[in-house]
Amino acid sequence: MKTVALVPVVRRASRLGCVLVAMAISCSTEDGATDPGASRGGGGASASGGASGAVGSGGNGATGVGGASAAGGATSGGSAGNSGSSGSSGSSGNGATGGAPPRDAAGGTGGSARDASGDQGGALADATGDMGNLRDASGETGGGDVRDASAESATDAPPGGFSDARSTTHLDIPAHDPAIIWDGARYSLFATGGNLGIRNSANLLQWRDAGSVFSAVPAWVTAALGADPGGLWAPDISYFNGKYHLYYAGSTFGSNRSVIGLATNVTLDRASTSYAWVDEGLVFESMTSNNYNAIDPGVTFDESGTPWLAFGSFWDGIKMRKLDASTGKLAAGDTTLYSLASRGGGAIEAPSIIARGGYYYLFVSFDACCKGVSSTYRTMVGRATTITGPYVDKAGAQMMKGAAEELLKSTGRYIGPGGGTAYRDGALYFYVYHYYDGQDGGRSKLSIRPISFSSDGWPTLDEPLFP
Repeated sequence: MKTVALVPVVRRASRLGCVLVAMAISCSTEDGATDPGASRGGGGASASGGASGAVGSGGNGATGVGGASAAGGATSGGSAGNSGSSGSSGSSGNGATGGAPPRDAAGGTGGSARDASGDQGGALADATGDMGNLRDASGETGGGDVRDASAESATDAPPGGFSDARSTTHLDIPAHDPAIIWDGARYSLFATGGNLGIRNSANLLQWRDAGSVFSAVPAWVTAALGADPGGLWAPDISYFNGKYHLYYAGSTFGSNRSVIGLATNVTLDRASTSYAWVDEGLVFESMTSNNYNAIDPGVTFDESGTPWLAFGSFWDGIKMRKLDASTGKLAAGDTTLYSLASRGGGAIEAPSIIARGGYYYLFVSFDACCKGVSSTYRTMVGRATTITGPYVDKAGAQMMKGAAEELLKSTGRYIGPGGGTAYRDGALYFYVYHYYDGQDGGRSKLSIRPISFSSDGWPTLDEPLFP
């Protein structure tokens, strides 16, 4: 649920009435842990009239528009989850890992830890007690077949965990705007809301609470915004320069007065004595006078391995700045604000970029998130030969003029699919996103689809790993 930035109210009036209702989601993970989801929305508030009910123990439910505040999770039927989303469920990371340089098959700078050998000893068991990952867990995936990645070339298959495994069981994994990474021993799922909750999994099927990035919203965020945002949004996780880099957004509802911050960690193994999230502070910000919104961060890498930060929601669309790999902050040598995609103030957000075969593929979400079964989110994509664009659709029309190819839209119980992260793990590509479950009151849940590429190099999304 990338926070949607409400553009000028006179232009966003119809959106405003929908998005200023907050949503709280609280569901149990497979091992019984309760994970309250986060709320955000168009410009800040996430929401929907029929938001998921929070019945778990985590987080304080916030007051929605016309809704009463609730503690211990928001009520269903439109109560909000303003601060009550600390659980590692409502994830927002749009572009987590980005992908390695398009011509460097051994790259993986876009997420897979290449030096995470120190993390191998602390893998968290899943709810069944299994410790294996999908590479060798053929007996532990609920009947799904597991492709052995050993057949892939050594230069194109880093020590990743994703595999094209299948399960016939519907998994109710609460999530919103999921950002995910494999560190060589575990998957870590990061979430919108509260203090950026984390969950771990050994196999993508069962998830356990793994604490939060922060114990409280960093004071500098509140000071910069002039108000307590009640929670942090859109975490994006990537690995480079020997550290995990978690970018996140802070904003106030209905405003483009927003900040993107950074936290780093040398390991994702909580059992390690080196495990510690370091608040690196501000990376980028937008003011109300700007024509963009500094939320929904997504990091990707160019062919030289240099990281770039894409971001944006509504206003003038998706923007990009170059980063300094040594600091994770903005590059001093390139201060250009690049424009990647726009709908002229319309609903576009959640940028995520992967690279393959000389192309960069920009995934975005169009239309309305955060409205439960009334959500109209859909996943779109365009491509470019340079990371800064221009990005185009199959006909050559530019994403800066609203063009894009549709990859996912609502179908059956799977409503409003989007807010996701395009993720590369060696030779494998995945799209990790959320949908609103039409058979479960519009609750937001996790889905993962392998990405395939057609003969002309355009991405398509395969069936989900679990329904």
